[in-house]
Amino acid sequence: MYKKVSTDMNFVSREKEVEKFWDDNEIFQKSMDEKDKIEKESAGCDKARLDEALDIFVQMRAVDKAKGFQRIVEPVNRGVRRHRLIVLGRWVAVIVLVMTVGLFWMVRDHATSSIPVMQTQEITPGGMKAKLILATGENVLLDTLVLDTMTIREAGVMIQKSGGVLTYENSGKKDERPVKITYNTLDVPRGGEYDVVLEDGTRVWLNADSRLKYPVVFPGNERRVILEGEAYFEVARDTSRPFLVETGIQALRVLGTAFNVCAYPDEPDIYTTLVHGSVAVSVGKQENGRILVPGEQAICHVNKGDFVIKKVDVQQVVAWKKGLFVFENQNLEQIMLKLARWYNVTIFFQNEAAKTIEFKGNLPKYSNFRSVLQVIEKSSNVKFEVKGETVIVSI
Repeated sequence: MYKKVSTDMNFVSREKEVEKFWDDNEIFQKSMDEKDKIEKESAGCDKARLDEALDIFVQMRAVDKAKGFQRIVEPVNRGVRRHRLIVLGRWVAVIVLVMTVGLFWMVRDHATSSIPVMQTQEITPGGMKAKLILATGENVLLDTLVLDTMTIREAGVMIQKSGGVLTYENSGKKDERPVKITYNTLDVPRGGEYDVVLEDGTRVWLNADSRLKYPVVFPGNERRVILEGEAYFEVARDTSRPFLVETGIQALRVLGTAFNVCAYPDEPDIYTTLVHGSVAVSVGKQENGRILVPGEQAICHVNKGDFVIKKVDVQQVVAWKKGLFVFENQNLEQIMLKLARWYNVTIFFQNEAAKTIEFKGNLPKYSNFRSVLQVIEKSSNVKFEVKGETVIVSI
C-alpha cells in the first residue's frame, strides 16, 4: 500500500498523487465511518480507563520531535520552497489521522482488557519517618534532620534522637512527679516506622500511619498512653504504677509485659495480642477486664462494643516488627490495606469479588513494591495496574 518516498521527488506531482489516492479509495470517508463506529463501541468505557489509555498512548508515541521534524524539513528545503507549508500541512494531517485512529483502537481494546500502565517513578518501601509534636505545638520532623542525633529538653527531661529511636531520659529524682502533665505525640506517617523509649523505660515500636500520645514524665499513680494505629509494647515493670493503653473504646491494663495492639480507625476491629506477661482487656465502661494469657488475641468489635478471644501464632502477628508481612488466610482487601500504609499508595478495587480472595504466605517488608504485586499475581488470577501512587485491583 505504501511506497518509499524518494528524497528528490517532485512535491507538486507527489501531492496530486496523494490526493488522487485518497479520492479513489475514499480514505477520508472510511476513516470517518470507522471513527463513528469506534466511538459508539467505546461509549461505555470508564473515563479513568480512557485517561490511562491516553497516557500510555502518549508514552508509546514519544519520539525525538526535533530529529523527526528535521528529516521532513531537509528534503523540502532542497525542493520547491513555496510548497513547504502546504506539503507539511497535508503530511501533518495524515499523521494526525493515523494517530487518531490508532488511539481509538487502543482505547477500544483496553476498555475490556488490563492496561499495562507506565510508571514515572518507582514505589519504594517505608522507612524511619516520624514527626514529634512537643507540648508547645512545635513539630520536629525527625527524618529530615541534618544530623542523625538530636537533643531536646522539655519538662526537665532530655529527649534524644539517635538513628530511628527516640529516647526520654528523666534526670530528676524518681519520686518527684509533676503536678501538671506535659504531653508529647509521636506521629508516624504512611510509609514510616519509628521507635520510642518512654521516660519509665518502656519501649514502643510504631508501625506505619500510627500515633502515640504520652506524658513526657509519668505521674506518680499510673502510666497512661493513647494509641491510634499499630504498636508493639515492651512495658517496663513497675508494680506501683500500672501501664494503661487507650485505643478508642478499648483499654488495656498491664504491669510489665510485651504485647501488640492494632487499632486503626478505618478498621472495624481492634486486635490485642499478648506475647508474654498478662494484660487485662476491657471495653467501654467495664472496670474489670478479661485477662489474656500468652498466645491469646482479643478482637474488639468496635461497633458492637464487645470482644472475643482466640489463640493465635504471636510470631506471625508481630512479624512486621522483624521486617516481614505474614498473611495467614487473610483476604486481599486486608492485605492491600497493610501494603497501602507501608508503601504509601491508594488502592482501588474494580471488582468487589477481588476483595474476598484469600492468601497465605510471607513477603519481605522491604521489598520493591512491584515485586510484591508480582508475587500476588502469580499465585492467583488477580491483576494490578499501577499509575503514579494509585493501584487498581481487578480479576
